[in-house]
Amino acid sequence: MDTPRGTSEWLLYTVLGAIADVLSAILTSVMPDKRPQRSIAASDVDKLTDEEILVLSENAPDLHPDAAVFRLTPGTVAKASQDMGGDIQDASEANTLNLLFTETTIPVPRVRRVVKREWDFLIVIDYIPGSTLAQVWPTFSIWKKIRIAFTLRRYVRQLRRLRGSATTPPVMVLAPRLSANLYQALIGTDTPSTQRICGSPIFTQVRFRRGPFASYSELSAWFNKRHQMAMDIEKLPQDDPSRNDLFDDSRPLVMTHQDLNLRNIMIDEDSRIWIIDWGWAGYYPEWFEYVAMEAQNEDDEISGTNDELWKAMIPFICGPYFKQERAWEAGMGFVLCLSELKENRIFSIDYVLCFVKSSLRLIRPIETAAK
Repeated sequence: MDTPRGTSEWLLYTVLGAIADVLSAILTSVMPDKRPQRSIAASDVDKLTDEEILVLSENAPDLHPDAAVFRLTPGTVAKASQDMGGDIQDASEANTLNLLFTETTIPVPRVRRVVKREWDFLIVIDYIPGSTLAQVWPTFSIWKKIRIAFTLRRYVRQLRRLRGSATTPPVMVLAPRLSANLYQALIGTDTPSTQRICGSPIFTQVRFRRGPFASYSELSAWFNKRHQMAMDIEKLPQDDPSRNDLFDDSRPLVMTHQDLNLRNIMIDEDSRIWIIDWGWAGYYPEWFEYVAMEAQNEDDEISGTNDELWKAMIPFICGPYFKQERAWEAGMGFVLCLSELKENRIFSIDYVLCFVKSSLRLIRPIETAAK
C-alpha cells in the first residue's frame, strides 16, 4: 500500500486495531455496556416551561465562554445551536444527541429541552460533573492513556454503525431510524429542513462551513474539483499519479463527530469517558474522523495538548486512513485557502497562516515523490 506514513506503520495500526476489536467484543459479551444512571433520571428542568427556561438563560453564568455554553440549572447546561442555511426548523446537534442516546451506549449529555428562539435554538442538556481530558491528561499514566484510547476506539466503532441511507446528504438532520411521531415529540415539528451548511475542520479552519450539499456525490465532486485546481496550480502533467488521489467516496456515510480532541472529551467522577460538543457531527465518510482529528492536532491550543502519545493514538482510535489524508493534504487545504484569499481579498493572519501551512502540505508529497 502506497502511503505517506509507510506501509509498515499502516500495518501496525491495522493489526493493533484488529486485536483491540476482538478484545472489545469479548468484553462486551462478558460485561455489556450500560447507560449512565444520570442520563435516565429526571431533570430539574422537566417541569419548567419554555418561557421560564429562556428567562433563566438570560442571566445564567458562563460555563465555557468561548463555546457559548452556560450553566442553566444545577443539573443542566444550555448552548446555542450552530445550524446555518435554509429554513432551519430544528437543531441538528439535538437530533444527533437523541439518536446517540437511542442507538448507542456512548456516554453523551442527554437532551432535556430544545427551545426555539428568534434566530436559533437553545439546547438544554445534562451537566456532566468532571474534567476535560485537556485538563487532566498530563497527570495520567501511560497505561491509563492507552485505556482511554481503547475506549474511544470502541465509541468510534459504535458511531460507524449508524449509516446514512443512499439518499442521505452530508450532515445529519433527521435520524433515519426515528419515526415521524418520535421526531415530533422530541423537536416539535415533523417537517425538518434537509438543507444544512456543513461544518468541518477539513474545509480549513479559515472557513470551516461549506455547502449545503444535496448528496454524497455532490460533496465528492466539490472536493475533486478543488483537488484538480491544486494540481493545475502546480502545473503537474495530466498523467501524474497525484491527479488520481481523488476524494474517497467508496464507503457509506457514517455518523462522525468531527471535533474529537481533548477539550471535547470528559472524564467524570466515576472515571467514565464522555463525548461532548456534537455541533459539527453528521453523516460523512468514515475517514473524515481521522483527517479531522489530525488537522485539529496541528494546533496545540485547539487539540488541548502537545503530547506526542496522544497524537500517535489517533490512527488507532479512528483507523489509519493515510491514503485519504494524503489526497486531502496534497493540495486540498492549499486550494481552499487560496480561493478564500482571492474571493474575499482579506489578508488576515489566519488566512496567511492557513496558506503557509497548506503550501507546506502540498510541497512535502511532491518532494517525497521526487526523491
